[in-house]
Amino acid sequence: MDSILLLLGLSSGMVLASWSLAWSIPMLPYIAGAYSTSLDHAVWSLTFYLLAWALAIVPATWLYQRFGELRMFQFSLLLLMLATLPDVFSDHFGLFLIGRFAQGAAAGFLTPLIRRMLIRYAPPRWQKTAADLSIVTLVLPLLAGPSLAGWIAYTWDWRAAPILTFPIGLLALGAVSALLQDDPRERQRNQAFDWIGLLLLSAASATFQILLNRGEDWNWWDAPAIRYLLALGLVFLIAFILWERQHPHPCLDLSLLRRRNFLLAVPALIFGWGLLLGGNSLFVSALITEANYSAFWAGMVLLPMALSGVPLIAVMGPLSHRVGPRWLASICFVLVAAYGFTTEVNIQSSLASLMLCHLLEGAALGFYLVPLSLIMFSRLPASRIPVAGTLQNFLRILGGAYLSSIFSALWMHHGDYFRAHLVWQSPSAPLQSLSQNWPVQRPEQAQALSDHVLTTQSLALSMQGMLHLWGWMALAVLALLWLTKAPYRRRPGQERRITIEQEIMESVDFEEVHPVSVPDTEPVGTLQQQTSR
Repeated sequence: MDSILLLLGLSSGMVLASWSLAWSIPMLPYIAGAYSTSLDHAVWSLTFYLLAWALAIVPATWLYQRFGELRMFQFSLLLLMLATLPDVFSDHFGLFLIGRFAQGAAAGFLTPLIRRMLIRYAPPRWQKTAADLSIVTLVLPLLAGPSLAGWIAYTWDWRAAPILTFPIGLLALGAVSALLQDDPRERQRNQAFDWIGLLLLSAASATFQILLNRGEDWNWWDAPAIRYLLALGLVFLIAFILWERQHPHPCLDLSLLRRRNFLLAVPALIFGWGLLLGGNSLFVSALITEANYSAFWAGMVLLPMALSGVPLIAVMGPLSHRVGPRWLASICFVLVAAYGFTTEVNIQSSLASLMLCHLLEGAALGFYLVPLSLIMFSRLPASRIPVAGTLQNFLRILGGAYLSSIFSALWMHHGDYFRAHLVWQSPSAPLQSLSQNWPVQRPEQAQALSDHVLTTQSLALSMQGMLHLWGWMALAVLALLWLTKAPYRRRPGQERRITIEQEIMESVDFEEVHPVSVPDTEPVGTLQQQTSR
């Protein structure tokens, strides 16, 4: 019974880390209105969170080895809850973004730690289930969370959505703290970490993110500030690469990028994560701002993704034993291409048709993470799996932040282009349409409504162009995947294929997992367990 409560507490922590990101996906128009800013500035609530998440993953393993698993779990959950307070109470946009950054850092500490703890403390018969559960609990809130958040915003207020963080966080904190106790003998106090490398990496990543966030405001390359930021970011990046090459314990093992399978799968990994977060947030924002959807119904459009994606993720481990991961990944990106080329966003688009399209996208995401992980980790020695997992997660999350900014900028920029084109093509058409369909009494009313119609129509055309872009991007990354080598590896004395469960266990430094049974008289963390190499 204690083991079940412990796993529920840990799973709640993983769900909470994803929920803190998921609730903001349908809320971008609400955030823009609450802080009197533009929609592309509201996207910063995603990019700040993802940037911090990516950077915090890098030292996460060193931190829990240095300070203990339970202490880091408690610290991260408390940080996540405290950082949520600006979401609920603050009317200052800068303070709100600082809170989002701190929430992302807490999520970065939690995700690799909870995955390790789920495997370590799972009962023997649930070992493989715990490995799959670490993926399901990470992705499920990102698929189903926008629907719940939209319902909360529609029923009460958008600020009520982050309030869920507090009861779930307190329950997870209480359950895990009551059942676990850190063993000081397991801490590695003398282990070195490359803090200078992390500082250079943070400076380069943040500089490029600021460039992408502010590019549309500063007119991109016409502004000297953008060129200076690009040069500064390149200086930081080159300094980071040179430092990592000579450091005996680099914070990121960049030599993995010389491996064909790892390098060629990176674009597919980044594109899938960017579409899941940045692409879907823009799609929901388009429904709210252009099609007059409420947050509830806009979130409901994404709900079919959970209905089709989560069951597929749950069975992807057993399925990957029998089907090659390149074929499984091909299904993913073929479905994404079909989603991009067949989805239509216009006044005739029905709710049922949009939900059907996202049922297709959800099925695609079910074939996303597991096959790509198997391709990227193939042919790697077992000793390099942990550092490969850190680099993979960093690139996926940071790339998703960059793509979210790029997708937002493209949508807004091409919206302006289509608006100018519509005015040039037929400047009197909107006014004629208004005179037939709306009883306007004064010329200024007609002009205001005409501007609104033009803006709505141009952004809808821009979103249609974004969908086609996603379709072509899916085909491009699919072609790269088929340039990889045969994705399975064999080890001495092992004839069967490597499974995703083994990859996950190795990525958290488990070679052979001897699960801990939880007695009624002794805390779990005080038991002896051989879990490291």
